[in-house]
Amino acid sequence: MKFVSRATMLLALILITALGSNSALADFESGRAAYEVGDFRGAREQWLSLAEAGDANAQAALGSLHIHGEGVPVDFREALKWTQLAANQGDVTGQFNMGSMHAGGLGVEKDFGEAARWFHLAAEQYDAPSRFNLAILYSRGRGVARNDIQAVYMYNTAAVIAGTPEIGLHDMAAQAERMAISLMITMDRAAIKEAHRRSKEFEQRYLKHYMMGYFERRRSGETPPQDP
Repeated sequence: MKFVSRATMLLALILITALGSNSALADFESGRAAYEVGDFRGAREQWLSLAEAGDANAQAALGSLHIHGEGVPVDFREALKWTQLAANQGDVTGQFNMGSMHAGGLGVEKDFGEAARWFHLAAEQYDAPSRFNLAILYSRGRGVARNDIQAVYMYNTAAVIAGTPEIGLHDMAAQAERMAISLMITMDRAAIKEAHRRSKEFEQRYLKHYMMGYFERRRSGETPPQDP
C-alpha cells in the first residue's frame, strides 16, 4: 500500500495558516527562505524558538525536518513530539504527518484507524494529499470500513483541490483521477452515479469558496464547507 507523501516541506507549507504576529511571521519566513535554498540547519534555527514558544507552523516544520532527516538526523520520536504538538493545535501539515506516521509505523505502532482519523482532520481543511490517502484506505478497507463510493469521492475531491493554481499539485491531481477511474471499473452503475453526484456537489461548493478567496480569509478562522 503506497501512500502519497510530501517529499519536501515546500508542499507541506502550501496550506499553512498565518502566524500570530508580524515578528513571528518574519522569523518563520526567514526559516522557509533558508529551507528553500537547502540551508536546513538555518531553517531549523529559525523555527526552533518559535516551536518552543508554541507556534504550530514551526512545530510542524520541525517535525518534518526530523521525518526527512533534513539538517538533523532522522528521528521519528522527535518528529512525533513536534508533529503531535502542531496537529493538536489544528495545523493541517501536522495532521497530515500524524496520519502518515501512523500509517507507516514511524515512531508509533502502525495503526490505520488512527491514520484515518488524522487524515480526516486534515481533509476537512482541504488537504489534497490527505484526501488521496483516505481514498486508498477506503478502497482497501484499512482503518475504515471499505467504501468504494467514498474512495472515489476522496480521489475526485483530492484532484479538484490539487489542481487549483495555489496548490499546483498537478501530478497528484492526474494520479487521483486515474485511481478513481480504475476503481469505478469494479463498481455498479448506481454506485458510480452516487460517487459522481457527491463529487460534483463538492466541486461546485469548493470552487465557489475558492473563488471567494477562502485561502486568503482562512487565517481569520473561517470554517470551510463540510463534505456531504
